Amino acid sequence: MLLALLAPAKGPVIDVSGHLSVATGVLWLGLACALAFFLVRPELWRRLWLERVDPRPAGLFRIVYGVVVLWTLLDLIPLLRFLFTDEGLWLPAMARKNYGGELRRLWDPEHGFEHWWSVIPALWSKFSLFHLRADPTFVWAVFGLTCASVTAMILGIKTRLSTLASWFLVNTFYSYSPVFYSGGDTVLRVFLFLGLLTRWGEAYSLDAWWRRKRELLAGSVVVPALRKIPAWPLRIMMLQLAIIYCATGALKSGFTWFDGTALFYALSLDHFYRHPAQIQVATFLHMIGFLPLSTWVTKAWETLFPLALVGVALRRFEREASAGTWPKVQMWRRLLSYALVAAVIGALAYVGGLAAYYYHRPTEGPVPLTREQAQALVVAGALAFPALLVGCYLWLRARRPQAHAWVLRWLCGKRLWLSIGLVMHLVIDVVMNVGTFVQVMLAIYIPWLSAAELDAIWRTLMSRPLGEGEGERPKRKAGWRDALLRPLDRLRYRGPREPYVIHHAADEASVRRVALLRMWDLGSRLTFETDPSVPAGALAVTVPGDKKRLAGVEAGRALVAILPGFWWLYPWCLAPGVRTLAGRTVLRTFELR
Repeated sequence: MLLALLAPAKGPVIDVSGHLSVATGVLWLGLACALAFFLVRPELWRRLWLERVDPRPAGLFRIVYGVVVLWTLLDLIPLLRFLFTDEGLWLPAMARKNYGGELRRLWDPEHGFEHWWSVIPALWSKFSLFHLRADPTFVWAVFGLTCASVTAMILGIKTRLSTLASWFLVNTFYSYSPVFYSGGDTVLRVFLFLGLLTRWGEAYSLDAWWRRKRELLAGSVVVPALRKIPAWPLRIMMLQLAIIYCATGALKSGFTWFDGTALFYALSLDHFYRHPAQIQVATFLHMIGFLPLSTWVTKAWETLFPLALVGVALRRFEREASAGTWPKVQMWRRLLSYALVAAVIGALAYVGGLAAYYYHRPTEGPVPLTREQAQALVVAGALAFPALLVGCYLWLRARRPQAHAWVLRWLCGKRLWLSIGLVMHLVIDVVMNVGTFVQVMLAIYIPWLSAAELDAIWRTLMSRPLGEGEGERPKRKAGWRDALLRPLDRLRYRGPREPYVIHHAADEASVRRVALLRMWDLGSRLTFETDPSVPAGALAVTVPGDKKRLAGVEAGRALVAILPGFWWLYPWCLAPGVRTLAGRTVLRTFELR
């Protein structure tokens, strides 16, 4: 099974029938051992999939990812008529015949669907509304409805329904014809489906705001908390990203990836490069060895990216083991679970060896190897690498606690693996024309964040750089070293800004109104003071560094800068004639109605 999937798209046909049934049986055995592992250790299954977690990372992911989906859709506007209407590349009948899946036999223009239930198998396969009708008016109407549903998803309006509508309508475009999209678009569709399974409307959404507002106005004596959400869709997203990177790195097996010329060729392709002059730059970087090194680092980083998942699991284990909350299990269950893991690794090693035997070409690669040698090398490496990692980790844990902490924090830490990916994708976006691929890939890093990390990000965004000699920031001597380290010091050493002071009356209505305002304070920039001089139900704001107290629309406009939920209003605050409207919008949001 796996050997057949690994067959190259071009080149000579390779007969794998000699080991196909054996490989399939070994893979089934490995899957059975993996399932048996969780039967032996059910507490790990519960911790992995059945937990409930803070919804804020999922909510932020919904917003950022929705913006990327909308961006991708708007990018299609110049090509909409050519790609999707019956006046362009495909007539609906042609597209239905080539890409319509089961719809080809379940529907025809004259009689419609054969049975009422034929809609179900049609939807299950490659269904697109444009296979039924593709005149320009209809296509533009569907496009407008798609953009509206994605916008509603971003804002969190009827989030479950708008996410379902977005997923269905976005797939209407992608299922019509595959000629225009690439791997990045496939990732976009996959994670939009996973978002459909995620309760990502429980934070940073109008749905969550309206629910909490209703609870507060109904008499709640505390600020209503966000409801926790199931963790398993977010864990699947993390696993999916690791699979994407690991598979991509493993498939980078051509000779150009071994001799370090792959990135040079990629940057020189006239289909991808953004700037014609960059070919000369790429030649220079290759000549000095920078591009070959980057090629090898990219392949190694992608192939080994699952270590980031291992690091997440190990850090949690160490944290809970130190706190005494990690579950205790009998010795026989522990040993049996270890044996089952070893069996899974052995099954994968065996199949990997067969793949090397069939697909290795002795004439390629940096070192000439026969098929049998390549098979033995892959099997030995697949068995030895996990054993070596486990042995080194246990030794560090027992003998070198400082090195062990460094491995957990950096070598297996999210900050290393995600930071390398961030830099790599930003460079790709600067030098290569790949659509919104970079934005899609960076957006799906967000499910890796924890609520505590997200809080730290908000605090950093709302903080200020410390002055030299202030707090922990060192005061460096003037010179080249100071010039190089000053930007890093500004990022590393930061402190809280002086808060905005919200003055309000002491009556119940005023207290509930400021409680509504407190829900939007993501960076802890607000403090609240009762003031008898403020009218009941009104708010006044004192801005740091300004002794003047602001009231009315001026107070609302002042809050735009520190409440991320209103940052989209900031351009309005700068435009003459609509400043009042921006301030009034903020104040009306916190009215008791």
